[in-house]
Amino acid sequence: MSESDTALPKCAEHIDLGTFHRIPILGRISAGLPLYAEQHIEGYTVTDLNSGAEYFALIVHGDSMNALGINDGYRLIVRRQDEVENGEVAVVMVGDEDATVKRFYATGDTVTLMPQSTNPEHQPQIYDATKTKIRVIGKVVKVEFTL
Repeated sequence: MSESDTALPKCAEHIDLGTFHRIPILGRISAGLPLYAEQHIEGYTVTDLNSGAEYFALIVHGDSMNALGINDGYRLIVRRQDEVENGEVAVVMVGDEDATVKRFYATGDTVTLMPQSTNPEHQPQIYDATKTKIRVIGKVVKVEFTL
């Protein structure tokens, strides 16, 4: 085999596999009404994100974020963090067992989880944080899909 048979095309980029990290896929997340969140590892994926943070992946179930390009079956890469800025897309626990992915807004004791959907059934979910426990699990930092 000659060197020309094994040479990469000129347009190919060198990828340093040392920059990739294996992260767990922790199950499905609702892009609709909050669903029971049972966290268990379904498998693993890799990401090039790092910065010393903890990341995990979730598979989207539903269409409440499809106008943003987050479709049913897509994989979300989430950076685990307790807080997000207003308007950021977050994975949020509602109560002790229900999780969803939405744009997050907090004003005083009011938390609004805002869908971005072409489906008019999805409306803002508004909670009084003094009556319903709301906890940010992480910020969605990447959306992936396979053709």
